[in-house]
Amino acid sequence: MLYQKINQRNVILLSAAAKGLTLEDVNCRLKERLMAVTTQLNWNVWVNFYLPLAYSDLGYERELIYNDRSLAWFAQDLKRRYHKNTIS
Repeated sequence: MLYQKINQRNVILLSAAAKGLTLEDVNCRLKERLMAVTTQLNWNVWVNFYLPLAYSDLGYERELIYNDRSLAWFAQDLKRRYHKNTIS
């Protein structure tokens, strides 16, 4: 089996978003683990974009946790998935 490194910060952010924690609670958890805190804007992206994506598709959850994909990557992938090619 191929070893994949887990992004622990993303795991914390995703689980905190799933639990409905506040930004203050999340930043306390991150500080306890000596990780960089997050901003309100970034937290809103986790709650409103990453969490629904992770719940809707296990592949997206893996991309977020194992490959640390950016918001731009998800936007491009979603566009590619739902863009219908025209037949000429």
